[in-house]
Amino acid sequence: MERSTKYYPIRRSTRLPLEIPLRVTSLDPKVSFTESCNTVTVNAHGCGLISPKKLPAGTRVRLEIVSDQQATTARVLDVVPLDDAKSSWLLGMEMEQAGNFWGIKYAPADWAEEESIAVAPERPKTAAAVVAQPEAKSVAPAKTQPKSASTESPTVRAPLARKEIPETVLRRLLSECRLAAISGGACYVQTGTTFPTHAPVKVNIRAAGAEHSFHGSVRVEHVGAGMGIEFTGSGPEHEKRIAALIESLSALGDKLPEVKVELAAPDKSAQPKSKTASVADSLLGLMLVGSSLKRSDFLHELEKQRRHG
Repeated sequence: MERSTKYYPIRRSTRLPLEIPLRVTSLDPKVSFTESCNTVTVNAHGCGLISPKKLPAGTRVRLEIVSDQQATTARVLDVVPLDDAKSSWLLGMEMEQAGNFWGIKYAPADWAEEESIAVAPERPKTAAAVVAQPEAKSVAPAKTQPKSASTESPTVRAPLARKEIPETVLRRLLSECRLAAISGGACYVQTGTTFPTHAPVKVNIRAAGAEHSFHGSVRVEHVGAGMGIEFTGSGPEHEKRIAALIESLSALGDKLPEVKVELAAPDKSAQPKSKTASVADSLLGLMLVGSSLKRSDFLHELEKQRRHG
């Protein structure tokens, strides 16, 4: 089942609700876009920002903090209209190089942790391209240095008031659930809402117009960041359903699947896995030993599996 493994970029670091003025410029010659925007949340892997115009998902952009003369490159992941007139848009950005680009004084500890293990390959253009692809040569963003501990970044303002962001969008910002890796025996989802180890869950994935549901059990919990889930299904029927899901994911193109994980009753039809199952499925093997690993070691191994497919 190792051939079934698919990986998606993971945004793991703590989000901070901060308003930072940015100049956003499209680096795609086919997309004309240069706008002054404000972030609503930032982390070591990207940001959510408010834009007066829509920017297509997948577009590569330059993010610039003009007052600090700092710049980096990113890609648009999410595009959400904030009003019926579609005069304001929430754009989710993923930076091509993780780190404290924002110059936040006393940034969360996991920002430094993620910066030390981050790699910056080009984001795959299609879901099918994420398996066993050679490492792409990425364009390095301008080097940035964190602000000194004695000075506060002049671009950071107070957090936005909750009433400035629609409640449905606010919930999405604070509790996103994104598929990070999946194989025949397990998956890892990045989410702000996690369930305790051994909790029985149901994973619902919508991709390319098709609904896919799998029962599982939480094996690894990273509070506020993500969780690793072992699927309880096995056998030819389970493999067939996983194959159908992989086909749906591959048909998504630049889009990302919709993922929901909910607590569920234990799967009474589950059969014990053979010891050889975790050997053939590297992701499942990682989930089964994940609770004994430090968070940084686990994420490092997950990233290594993604890179080497």
